[in-house]
Amino acid sequence: MGCAALLTGFLVLGAGETTPVGPPQAELQDTEERLGPFTLGPFALPRQSFTVVLHGKRLPGASGADSEALAALEIRDASDVVRHREEFAEGCSASVELLTGNVAAGLLIGAGCLPSAPGSGDTWEIFGVVDGKLVRFGKPFTTSGEPSALVPTPVRRSGTAVVIQPDTIPFRVWTGNVHVTLPVRVDWLGGRVMQGLRCRDAGCELPAEAERIPVDQELTFVRLFAEASEESGVARHVVVKRDSRVEILAAKAKLLWDDRSEVIQFGVADDDPWLRVRIDDQEGWIHTQEDFLALGVPQAG
Repeated sequence: MGCAALLTGFLVLGAGETTPVGPPQAELQDTEERLGPFTLGPFALPRQSFTVVLHGKRLPGASGADSEALAALEIRDASDVVRHREEFAEGCSASVELLTGNVAAGLLIGAGCLPSAPGSGDTWEIFGVVDGKLVRFGKPFTTSGEPSALVPTPVRRSGTAVVIQPDTIPFRVWTGNVHVTLPVRVDWLGGRVMQGLRCRDAGCELPAEAERIPVDQELTFVRLFAEASEESGVARHVVVKRDSRVEILAAKAKLLWDDRSEVIQFGVADDDPWLRVRIDDQEGWIHTQEDFLALGVPQAG
């Protein structure tokens, strides 16, 4: 659902006097949209039904994606009792998705507001049922990207024990040059979200993709290393032509998972990640913005 901020201006005439600037503003109408019901909770226990209610504000007679703004979001139980409520400033919208995991079902709720800072993304929350109660799984979290479909982790048996691991939500995250895939883990039984990868000092290798923009020159070159390290040996100088066959195979970078504030920030912490590439059948690693530009994946956003 889209949204638009509504502004009313006033011209000050004197102490206690104001007069409207421009045509009078119509009184906003209250709107309500109900999503669901959604059946949530562990599959091994009786599950519960919840409905998400979106309260909005709209100009009379207006229509279209930008005619309405989100004012509040509620999660109500089967008796229509409000179990969770959030209020929003002007210019916000929300999305709601049912997550079906390996041992339970929950809700993924995303909220975004305009205007937003460059490189920022929506804020996400996961809700489920733990010990018979609707709970939010830890803090909200945000990144400069969007989620893909949840990937359930198969339940395993080890002797007489049942091994249940968290599920994963892959996020397609923008690094400034390419998109990488970062997972967030969902612990249904513990009611929490966790960092999906933990890296050593050199960083994690990640799936990566980019749309190449060939440079204007007929040919240029990049420094191609055998490993994602300046200490991996002397780099090869590989020619990149305008019509070269270029594949982005992977990225390697240090990751961010900062939970010190009210909203968890996660993403790529490196300003200079490494990219594993194949250029006309020559494969290796590159880094630095100079080589990214020569390859056709300049920094943006």
